[in-house]
Amino acid sequence: MPALLARFKDRLVQKFLRDPAGYGRPVPPQALDHEYRSGSWDHFFSFEELPRNLVLAGAVHHLRPHGAVLDLGCGSGRLATVFQAYPFTRYLGVDLSPEGVALARKLALPRMEFREGNYETWRPDGTFDAILFNECIGYARDPAATLAAFAPHLAPGGLFFLSHFRFGSYAAQWRRMETVCETVHATAIMAAPDRIWDIKVLRPRPPARP
Repeated sequence: MPALLARFKDRLVQKFLRDPAGYGRPVPPQALDHEYRSGSWDHFFSFEELPRNLVLAGAVHHLRPHGAVLDLGCGSGRLATVFQAYPFTRYLGVDLSPEGVALARKLALPRMEFREGNYETWRPDGTFDAILFNECIGYARDPAATLAAFAPHLAPGGLFFLSHFRFGSYAAQWRRMETVCETVHATAIMAAPDRIWDIKVLRPRPPARP
């Protein structure tokens, strides 16, 4: 009973406090693994999902050509397959799900590396010209804190590239992220009136002067 009450309280706090403030909803890796094993997320390779991946990859190539790319929440590698059309110096995909990473590795994409990692705690060596959060920033406990944590890993002039589905508290999450980043470019991709993705390019805000 105490555990049940604690879960109920946590749901209330999430719904009435954390969601309106723009906090995300983390998902355990076991749940993500199940989605990949069951085939529920095979649709990531469908035509409906293609336009947002094309825009995301094209935006990176347009703004940070020939750069080093960090693809956080890379999943089974759909964005990486699209990015093969563009030149890059390095492409590293990281995902919380071992099942997703295994599927990405099976694609055998040339010069692309995939590894397991939880972006809440994992940090890369070196810097990247583009750091991507492709349909995964909503899983962060605090999307703004996550961007701030990865900002030091952007190379000079580096940018964040995000795709975020319009669902749940997405608008509050964007507002929260804008406290630490400014929007450089933004567009939207619509597959249906109720299926819209926002694609945004963000730049970290300079630290406040004392």
